[in-house]
Amino acid sequence: MHDSHLFSQSAILFGTALVAALIFRMLKAPSIIGFLFTGILIGPFALEMVSEEEVETFAELGLVLLLFVIGLELSPSSFVRAGRGIVIMTVIQLSVTTLGVIAVMMTFFGFGVLMSALVGIAISLSSTAIVLKTLSDRGEIQTPVGLISTGNLLFQDVYVIVLMLTLPFLTPSPDLSVTQSILKAVLGLAAMLCMVVLLRILLPRFLKILGRFGGPELVTLFAVFMAFGGATFAGIIGWPLPLGSCIAGLLLAQADLRHQLVAEITPFRDVFNALFFISLGMLVDLQFVASNWMMILLIVGTILIFKTIVTSAAIVAGGWPLRVGIHAGLGLCTVSEFGYIFLRETQKAGLLDPQLPQTLIPIIVGTMILGATQLPMAGMLSRNVVRFLGREDRGDEDGDAATTEQRVVVVGYGINGRNLCRVLESTKIPCVVVEMNRALVQEAQNDGIHVVVGDGTRMQILEEAGLHNCRAFVVAINDRRATRVMVSQARAFREEMPIIVRTDFIEELEPLLAFGANTVIPADFEISIKLFAQVLTELRVPDNVIQAQIATVRSGGYGVLRGVPAAQTESLQELLQVFRLTATQTYYVSETSQAVDKTIAELNLRARSGVTIIAVVREGEPTTNPPASHVLKMGDVLVMVGSHRELSAAQGCLGELIEEGEAVPEPEGENAP
Repeated sequence: MHDSHLFSQSAILFGTALVAALIFRMLKAPSIIGFLFTGILIGPFALEMVSEEEVETFAELGLVLLLFVIGLELSPSSFVRAGRGIVIMTVIQLSVTTLGVIAVMMTFFGFGVLMSALVGIAISLSSTAIVLKTLSDRGEIQTPVGLISTGNLLFQDVYVIVLMLTLPFLTPSPDLSVTQSILKAVLGLAAMLCMVVLLRILLPRFLKILGRFGGPELVTLFAVFMAFGGATFAGIIGWPLPLGSCIAGLLLAQADLRHQLVAEITPFRDVFNALFFISLGMLVDLQFVASNWMMILLIVGTILIFKTIVTSAAIVAGGWPLRVGIHAGLGLCTVSEFGYIFLRETQKAGLLDPQLPQTLIPIIVGTMILGATQLPMAGMLSRNVVRFLGREDRGDEDGDAATTEQRVVVVGYGINGRNLCRVLESTKIPCVVVEMNRALVQEAQNDGIHVVVGDGTRMQILEEAGLHNCRAFVVAINDRRATRVMVSQARAFREEMPIIVRTDFIEELEPLLAFGANTVIPADFEISIKLFAQVLTELRVPDNVIQAQIATVRSGGYGVLRGVPAAQTESLQELLQVFRLTATQTYYVSETSQAVDKTIAELNLRARSGVTIIAVVREGEPTTNPPASHVLKMGDVLVMVGSHRELSAAQGCLGELIEEGEAVPEPEGENAP
C-alpha cells in the first residue's frame, strides 16, 4: 500500500510538472516559475495533493543531481576562462550584499551577528538553475552577459561549497563533547580525502575501459551511479547528501568524458530540477504568506533592487560597460537554490533559529518568481536605463555580440576528418572535433586539435563544441542514422549555418539534402571524379576544361553518375558544349627548346596549328598581345588560346621544334600571332 502511495505521489508530481512546463512554454515564460506555482498549489499548505513526507525526498533527489552537474561544470579551465575581472566582481558582489543584509537584520530585526551573516550569505547567492536555463533557452550563454553570469555563478557555487565543508567543524554535536565532535569532523574529512585520492587513481583507468567498450547507456548508468554514490558516501560520514554528489562531479570534471556525462544526465537533471522547484514551492506556508504578504513583497522587492544595483556596480568595477553590467545584474538578482540548501544545513547544524528557514522560504521563492519573470526582458530594461541615464555609447551597442572564437565544428576524426582538420589548421582556420573513439581522441589531441569527447547526436555536445556560432558544421562519419540526426538537429538549431556532410551511402544523398545539408559528398562519386580528371589530365585536356567538367557533374547533384535520365542528358550536353568552347593552355620555354631567341613570327604557330599566343609571361611579368617581333627567351611561359584540336596540334609543333630541330618556315601573310 505504501509503495502504491509513493507511485501515486510521483505521478502527481510528474504530471503537474508536465502541465506547468507546457503552459508556461506556450506563454513564452520560464517553466521554473510554473514549477514553483505548481508546488505552492498542490503542496501540503494548499490542495494537499502531496504529503509533507514525500516533499523532502523529492527535493533531495533534485538537489543531488543538480549539484552533481554543477560539480561536473567546475573544471579548472572554467576558472581560467573566467578571468580576473570575474573574480573581482564576484568578491565585491558577495561581500557588499552580505554586509548589507547583516546591517539590515541587526538594525531592524534585532538578530545577532552570526545568524545575520548566515542569512546574508544565503541571500547573496544567485540562482544557477534559473539563470543558466534562461540563458541557454535564449542562446545567450556565449555573449558577454552570459559569460559574466556563468563566471559569477561558478565562483558563487565554489564559495558556498567551501562554506558547507566547514560546517562540521563549527557545529559540535549535542550528543558529543567538543573534542569528540571535532574528531568526528576530522575523521569524516579524512575519509572523504582518502576516497577522493582512491578515485583519482581508479577513475581514469575505468573511464578508458568505459570509453572503449561502453555505449551511451553505460555512460548514463555510470553518471547516475556516481551522483548517488557520492551522496550515499557523504551521508555515511555525516555530510550533506548533495555535497557528496557535487564532489563526485568535481572528480569527473577533468575526464575526457565529462561533456558526454553531462549530456547523458541532463534529461534526468531537468526532471529532478522540476521536482526540486515544485518541492520548494510546496514548502511555502500560504497562511504565513496571507498574513504577511505586504512585508514579504517589500522584502522581495528590496532584495531584487539591492542585488541588481550591487551586482551591476561590481561588474562595472570589473571593467565592463554599464549596459552589460545592468543586464547581468538583473539576471543575477534572484536568491539561489543554494541559499535554501545553505540555510537548511545551517539549521540542521543548530546555527539558525528552527523557524527562520521556513520564514525565509516564501522570500526566496518570491525572488525566484519575480526575478525569472523579468530576466527575459533584462536586455531591453538595461538599454532603457542606460539611455535614461545618458550613458549610452557605441561600444555598448555591440555588447551582446558573441566574443568567442568562431570555429569549424568537425564530427569524426577518421581519415576525412583528420585531413580536413590538418588543412584548416595549416590555413589558420580554428576547428574543434567531436569524437567518441578513444584512439581517435588521443590522435587528435596529439595533433594539437581541440576535442570534445562525446556523442555528436547529443545537442549539448554540439553546443559545447561551439555550434551556436561556428563558421561551418562538417559531419565526416559513416554512421547513417547518426548523420541524419546530427544534420536535422543542427539545421533546426541554426538555419543559416553551412552544413557539409560526407557519406559512404549513395542513397543518402537526397535524404541528407532534405534534412538540411548544404552539400553532401558521396565518397564513391568523388573517387569517380578524381579518376576521370586524372585520365583527362593524361590526355592533355586543359585544366580549365577538366574543372568545368567536374563543376558540371557536381552541380547536377551527381546526376550523371547516379544515372538520373534527365540530369544525365542535360549534363552530357553541357559537357559537349564545354568541349566545343575555346580553351587556353600554357607552354614553358626550356633551355633546350629551339624557340629560345626566336620571334613569334618565326614560330608561325597560327599558320601551322591555328592557335594564337595571347600573352608571354617573363619573370612573373605578363606581356599581353605580344607583337610578331617579340623575341622569346628561356624561362618564358607562352599562353595560347584555341580549340582543343588546335592546342593539341600546337603542342606537336612545339615538340617538333625541341626534338627534331625542325626549321620553321617563313610565315605567310600576317605575322601577327
